Amino acid sequence: MTEATEAKIDYPFDAGRALRMEIARTKLPADLVNRFERGIFRTDAPADAVVEDFADMGRSRCWPLLERALRERRADVPGAPESLRALLEPLFEPPPWFDAEQVRRGAAVWWRFAPAAVLALAAALLAVIEFGDLNKPQALNGRSERMSGRRYEETARWLMAASDPGAAAPGGAGFDATVRIRFVHAMVRRHLRRGGRWDTAAWGAPIHTSGQSVVNLAFMLTPLATYDALRMKLTDEETESVRRLWYWLGYVMGVPEELLPVTMEYAWQIRRAGNLIFAPPDRDSIELVHALKHNGIRAERRLPKRLQPRLAPVLRPAVSGAVWGLSDGIIKKTLVTEAITANGGMPSDYPGSTHIALAALRPAIAAWERLRHRGTLGTDFDIARRERAHVALVLSSIDAVPHPVRPEDAVTEP
Repeated sequence: MTEATEAKIDYPFDAGRALRMEIARTKLPADLVNRFERGIFRTDAPADAVVEDFADMGRSRCWPLLERALRERRADVPGAPESLRALLEPLFEPPPWFDAEQVRRGAAVWWRFAPAAVLALAAALLAVIEFGDLNKPQALNGRSERMSGRRYEETARWLMAASDPGAAAPGGAGFDATVRIRFVHAMVRRHLRRGGRWDTAAWGAPIHTSGQSVVNLAFMLTPLATYDALRMKLTDEETESVRRLWYWLGYVMGVPEELLPVTMEYAWQIRRAGNLIFAPPDRDSIELVHALKHNGIRAERRLPKRLQPRLAPVLRPAVSGAVWGLSDGIIKKTLVTEAITANGGMPSDYPGSTHIALAALRPAIAAWERLRHRGTLGTDFDIARRERAHVALVLSSIDAVPHPVRPEDAVTEP
């Protein structure tokens, strides 16, 4: 089927989205907008097929098969359904474009400045909940509103694993964690489809591929935009290595290649498509953002356990509000509007504006960059190791959950 033919498919109609699609077609290439629309009604079919097969097997049998496949790096585990082999084989034997060393290098560059990684986490979570259609899996699942702190920690643990230099390749802990999150998404999709409340016309498919693409790009683009705002110049080779990292992680997560960042320009176009096409914030957006800003960081867990119940109602909203309020302000003022040119080609019609917090850091960053260029700070991998250690220490200090959410814990079935 050709691009032109696919563009004629009649998707479920929503008046608001139809208007936004028409606006997008005046600002972006038509074929990209068509791919993005297609992705709104498309999900990760290979993962969905495995979860359906697993549902017939029972929890005690199915998830150990996945763990064995990951442990042995083997797609054809005895007793596993054919659907599991079909999903894992292209991951265990990557396409020719996969370059493990480039991906490893990209992870080190991505971790050059830990606050940029923290902003990436915030941007990705906010990207999910602030759009009035993209947030519906979170709103209907209920898990994020009631357990926003735990979700933040689980996502942080996945990000730490997936972006660990060298760990994203097949056989690495980051690779395994990303495959598991892919199954978490499939489990939630199945749960939502069976729940009877999902409105495909208004929201698209649950956890659809266009949404997954935009979230993946939030992780990739936010640090690059932060570096640019801080005047931390990346070389073309460094930017390319970061692109390769998130192209690969998106591929492992189940994002179709037509929505992966084949170039930096294409990445920014996809991000812009999301901003133009997804629904504006709604009541669920307000409630989910409120949950993050009041319960998103379980700061009381740094205290002795006997004090935690008494101080949590005060400490948690105070710290969550400060951290998420600052992050949200930086992302909206600087990272969404910054006229990025040096680190990857954000469209030049975006007005530039730098948050005061980043502007205040520029003198210190300039001195830090001089030391880095002299080699005083060690290699990129040395720097990444130290920056990651800072984030790990913070997570440990609040007794954060030890690992990302697992598929068997995502919902109560199969």
